Formats: sequence, structure tokens, C-alpha cells
Amino acid sequence: MVVLTLLAFGSCPAISAIVGTTDDPMIIGGGARPLGMGRANTAIADDADGAFINPAGIAAIKAPQAMTMYTNLLGDVYYTEYCGVIPGSFGVVGAGFVNTGVSQVLTFVGSTGVFADYHDTLFVLTYSTPLARFFGYSRNVFFGINLKYFSRGWTGGATQTSTGWSSDFGIKYIYNPYLSFGYNRQNFLPVDLGGVVRYSSGAEEAIASVHKVGIAVKPMRFGNKLLIAYDADLPVQSGRPVTMHIGAEYKMNEFFMLRAGMDQSVDASSGTQTNWNPSAGVSLGTAGFRVDYAYHAYYNDPGLATSYVSFSINGKPTLALEGEVR
Repeated sequence: MVVLTLLAFGSCPAISAIVGTTDDPMIIGGGARPLGMGRANTAIADDADGAFINPAGIAAIKAPQAMTMYTNLLGDVYYTEYCGVIPGSFGVVGAGFVNTGVSQVLTFVGSTGVFADYHDTLFVLTYSTPLARFFGYSRNVFFGINLKYFSRGWTGGATQTSTGWSSDFGIKYIYNPYLSFGYNRQNFLPVDLGGVVRYSSGAEEAIASVHKVGIAVKPMRFGNKLLIAYDADLPVQSGRPVTMHIGAEYKMNEFFMLRAGMDQSVDASSGTQTNWNPSAGVSLGTAGFRVDYAYHAYYNDPGLATSYVSFSINGKPTLALEGEVR
């Protein structure tokens, strides 16, 4: 799907009009931890990469965190991700950067085939806080918002650039230590307020908008060791199928965790059919440093299976945040 989307990008007409809908590079789904859980993370999102999934989730973070991830997606697409968050008495602020693309892609300028490089870059600024900051109650309800800037283009044999803005809005509700709910409206900014990608040719594409809803459960009989999550992605645009994600995480001890999941994605060949893809992952962590690994299959083709590795580092809580989340 990613490669086909990139190829379609190069054929945008030189007119000032909405010519279609384009995907958000955040569709990959954050770092290796959520990927190992089949991308079921909307009701969790409690790491630095939470802004890529549900910006409300980072509100409960008490110490500075940073994460980076790199992979070669589907054997063709490079994908690099950086993110970090800093909590304070004002709430939690974060920033993220995603850079992805394909090198030496055959595309056409008129009837002439040329090789060009495609890049897709995303910058994200995030703010998240408990709603109690504004209303004096609902300390277990968290709010978050993203501001996103897109930069895309072809270089080499074909030259085409585009930029655009969008925004996300998220809520997370922790009912009790064993049950939480999450909601994220990705790319809610309407076209008339600038929620489009504009090409240098004059063409425009709307950015695909999605309602992400999720639930996360820690079965009481397992204490805090087992976490089960379920997500559903409800597209705003008509014609796109609903997709679902389910995953589990088991904490073996304070150093080691296991994960598995099933990730439903849209079939690249049709755009209306879906495939279920298995995923699995592990974590090793100590002294504030954690390495996450995820294995994710795609389109029922073992040759397209992708490995993801992310590295995270956690600082120490500030004195004001050592107790209850503020």
C-alpha cells in the first residue's frame, strides 16, 4: 500500500482542486511496542511515541522520554522516527519527526519513464494534560492535541513538492487500574481550514481522517502482568473499510516483556478489501533504557514481513511529578 501510494503521488495534475485523498505517514503506528501488539494502542499510548497514536496518552508520563525507530518497510521504503516528551506543571509537551520514502522509483513525466526519489516528512508538536486542569474534576480523563506539518516531494528525474497542515485530537479515560478507553480523531482539520496537502503544480489532496477508538484491559487474575488491547479505525471518508487491531502484552519481569497481535490493514490492490496480519514483539529494559523489537507480516506474504527496532530512554521524574499525575 505504501509503495503504491507513493507512485500515485507522482501523477498529480497541475490544477487547483482536491484531486483525491492521501494517507498520513503516522499510519505505520508508532514504535515497535504498538507494532508488536498489532497496532492496538489507542487506549494505552503511554510512551514517548504516544503522540503518533493518541496524544492524550502522554499526559500521564512523569519523566522526560525519548524514542527512535528505524526500519526498511516492505523491503523498499525507508522509515525513520524520532520523538520525545517533557512533563511539567503545565502539562506534557512533545515533538515528533517521521521521515520516509523510496529511492530510484520509476515514474513517468508525460510518456517518458524516469527514475526519481520520493520523500515524505512529518513534524508533530503535541500537548497533553488531565482535563482536571481546566474543569477541576475528571482527573482520570486526559486530553491531547497534535499540530502536524507535512512535506513531500519527488527529486531527481521528476520534481514535485507539496506541503500541508493537519491536527489530531485525543481523549483517554482510565476507569480504574485495570480498564482504560481511548479515542483519537486523526486529521480533523477540514479542507476549508487548511487540512490539505498542496502540490507545487497547484493540485491539492485531502488528508485521510480517521476515528480511532480503543479499549485496554488488565485481567485482575494476572495482576499487572497481562495487558490486552483492541482498536477499531473508522474512516471519515466514504469507500474506505473499517479496520481493527488486537494485541496483548505480558510482563515476564521488570526487564522483559512479550507481545503478540493481529493487525487488519487495507489491501493495496483494491483499496476496499482488508487483510489480517500477525505481529509479535519483545522488550528488554533496565535503568531507564529499553529496546523494543517487533515482527510484522504484511498482505499474507512472508517476503514482505518487516522487522522494527526502537530504542527508548527515560529520565527521572521532577520533584513536582513524583506523586499523583498533575
